[in-house]
Formats: sequence, structure tokens, C-alpha cells
Amino acid sequence: MSPLVALALFGILFGAGSSEVRRFERLAAESIRGRLEGKEARVKVKTKFNGVVAGPFGDLSEVLIEASRFSTAGLPLFTEPDRPTSGRIVDLRLRLADFRLAGLRIRRLEASVPDCRYDYRAARDRREIVLSRSGTGEGWVEIEAKDLEDWILRKYHEIKRVTVRLERDRVIVEGYGEFLIVKSDFRVTARLVPVGGSRFELTDALIDFGSEPADDLTRGVLLGILNPVVDLDADLGLHGAIRVESVAMDRGVLRAVGKTTIPNRPVPAAAGSRLDESRAGRGRSGRPQDPTPRPVRPRGGPCSGCP
Repeated sequence: MSPLVALALFGILFGAGSSEVRRFERLAAESIRGRLEGKEARVKVKTKFNGVVAGPFGDLSEVLIEASRFSTAGLPLFTEPDRPTSGRIVDLRLRLADFRLAGLRIRRLEASVPDCRYDYRAARDRREIVLSRSGTGEGWVEIEAKDLEDWILRKYHEIKRVTVRLERDRVIVEGYGEFLIVKSDFRVTARLVPVGGSRFELTDALIDFGSEPADDLTRGVLLGILNPVVDLDADLGLHGAIRVESVAMDRGVLRAVGKTTIPNRPVPAAAGSRLDESRAGRGRSGRPQDPTPRPVRPRGGPCSGCP
């Protein structure tokens, strides 16, 4: 199709209204909805052309994807670098709310990703948004304390009961755990900091087992179990989509702010590859799993498993 013909068709469509654009947005939303789970999932796509003439050439000033009340095992949106870069999105905006990512409920996530490219022919002919390149922008994610409680209970089987309080500069984790041969209440007061851009870890921690302060051994063991509390890549499958730079907590809500991008679609590792071998014996967070039981010694108490 020549540019003049495309421009003429564009003028005809918009002379008759924006029904074709709305149809594209609806079909694009349905395509994204097909990658998500949940009967109550809601998805909307809104587009803006980068000027009147830019529309037929695939130049969009903004694409807004809104979604809520869905669940997914990992990031549902990737770039495919081998696809054409014939279309341009100046600003790709994500506005997600009340969804579960690999089992962790996310209160809200918003991101603005600039300078994206997409397959214009796929959008024109099949009404699909297939990204082929992504820039790096800014974004943030919010998680509530009660959802961190559910996450900790699901992720760490040693912990049987837990409450989490998020204050301005400290997180307080209290509960009951069965750590090998020791069963005890515990309390952790610590800072929650981003490490490596993807992990949330407890640091500068004060730890009590029962009514006694933990010694160095038990302190190290409990922190070894709890850290990282959340790993955005290993636990949630975000593949570097968010690089956290700062964390703030207030009124029971954690807000993490950082750089955002749409990562390349990962290539599945072949069975028996070195990548598979390197992952052998590791948990979801990537830490080696030591088959030797680690004893926990409460301060001043006996420990039959200790050397």
C-alpha cells in the first residue's frame, strides 16, 4: 500500500469517525487479555497518533494499556527483536491495578517506557501490538503489608504464622516458625532495601527468638531464610523489566521506584545445557539449596544438631 493510498484511507476512516481506531484498540486489548488469567480480568488499550499525518505510517505518540483484577505467572509483555521496527510508540504507558504476579498481589504498578518500536504490519493487518524494541523509562510498584504476609507464608514453609508492619524507615516481621529442631516465636525489626535492582532484602536487623535476642548463628540463619523477601526476577519472572532504585514505606504500603523497560522475550534453555546445569540445586530465588540441615540455636538454649 503506497503512502498516499494509506493517507487517503486514513482520512476516510476518520472522516467517518474513529470506529476503526476503537476496533483496533478493542482487538489489541483482547489479544493482551488472552495472555492473562482470571475471569474478572479487565484490559483496555488507548492510542494517540503523533499528529494527523503520522497515523497511517504507524507513528503513535502514546499507547496506554490499562489492566486490573488478573493473574499471571510472569511478565506477559516482551519485545521480539527479530520482528520489524516499522512502527513507533513515543510513550508506552502501563497502568495496572489489583493483580497477582506469580502469586504475589500487587496493589498498583505504573510505568512509562519511551521510544518503543513495533511491527506495524501486524498491527495494521491483525490488530496486534507486537513490540520489537523498547527504551528505558520510569515506573513504580506498590505492595501492601498484608500481601507480603501471604507471600512470606507461601514462599517460606518454615514460617507458620506471620504479621508484617511497614513503617517509614523500618519493617517489622513477627511470627512463629519451625526451624529444623527449634520451634519459636520470632520478631525482626529491620530496614528493607533494594539490592541489585531486583531483590528486596532485610538489613540492619534486630532479631528476637521468644523473649531473647538472637545470637549471631540464629540471626544469620533466619536472615538467610527470609532474604531476599522478594526477587522480582527469580520469584516473579520480570526478567529485568524493573530495576528498583529506592523503596519507601508508609501506612502499610511499600512503594518501589526505579527504571522500567520491556525486556526481550527469553529464549528457553535446552535440556542439559550449561544454563540448566547452573540452575541445578537452586531455589526460585537462585540461592543454592544446601541438602545438609542447618541447626538453629536459640540464645542460651540447647541445640542437638550443632557441632
